[in-house]
Amino acid sequence: MRNLLSISILLLFFAACKNASTNEASEEAATSTTPTTSSETEGNGEKDLCYLLVDGKDTTSVNLKINVDGSVSGTYNWTPWEKDGAYGTLKGRQQGDMLTLLYDYTIEGSNQQEEKVMKLTGDLMAEASGELEEGEGGVLRIKKGAKLSWQPFSKVDCK
Repeated sequence: MRNLLSISILLLFFAACKNASTNEASEEAATSTTPTTSSETEGNGEKDLCYLLVDGKDTTSVNLKINVDGSVSGTYNWTPWEKDGAYGTLKGRQQGDMLTLLYDYTIEGSNQQEEKVMKLTGDLMAEASGELEEGEGGVLRIKKGAKLSWQPFSKVDCK
């Protein structure tokens, strides 16, 4: 079952790689220094941010709640067309414009955990992808020294 899960993750990774030419331009956009607007800040200092990636008929939505203490929680839902997706929660920390999150999700009836790295820039959120390896406790992590590509998500209104 773990092999099936690993293969599914790798297929997702390779699907993201097919857009490598667009990722180079997107990485440049993701690394600009435009600050996140304050219009999404609530009265208590929390920020609710929502992002969407549409790739053909597949969609990925990310909803984040960033607290004043730097803690982050939310959801990450990958919904491919006519296939089982991956649905779960995010928890982690914000340091500057970078988010390091633990994605606890279900895919094809199995539970899995994966580290996600994201960068907030203006109205974009970019997700890092690279070669994965299984770390402590079975958590999938981007391999140290792996070449990263960045997939940009567009900001959307939170529902």
